[in-house]
Amino acid sequence: MERSQININDFAAKYAECGNAYEAALFAGAGKLTAAFEGIRLLSSKAVRNKVAAAKNRNAECPALQGLRRIAFGRNNDAVRLAFSENITDEDIDNADLFGVAEIKCGKGGIVEMKFFDRLKALDLLSVCEREQNSSLDAQSLINAIYGRDGSDGV
Repeated sequence: MERSQININDFAAKYAECGNAYEAALFAGAGKLTAAFEGIRLLSSKAVRNKVAAAKNRNAECPALQGLRRIAFGRNNDAVRLAFSENITDEDIDNADLFGVAEIKCGKGGIVEMKFFDRLKALDLLSVCEREQNSSLDAQSLINAIYGRDGSDGV
């Protein structure tokens, strides 16, 4: 089997964002069949772990906000594809991105019901967080202006 070309910087950035080795490897160019293996292989490298740590420091953001962004702006194509498939294999489920799925129920007669996280609620929460961040930054700017600080001393 030929190894696909994986961009290590893309992998590190995506892994720092989502914390999912399979998803990060797919994003960086791995094939669906080898993404899980490639993600684990990459994470076993100290150089890659250092790149992940650097990416996390550059994008120091609350993981909950990252998750809210995925819910608000992410795709649910894999879940919809599974819902309308006749014959679903374990591999289909393993390879599907089901991050946006809140609940799956199997009813009588093999009827499957999927519920997705509410995108509007996620957007509302993101909006609240953004307002709080801006308010905090405005307050810090005011304090710096009052005391004549440029903010470089960490206060």
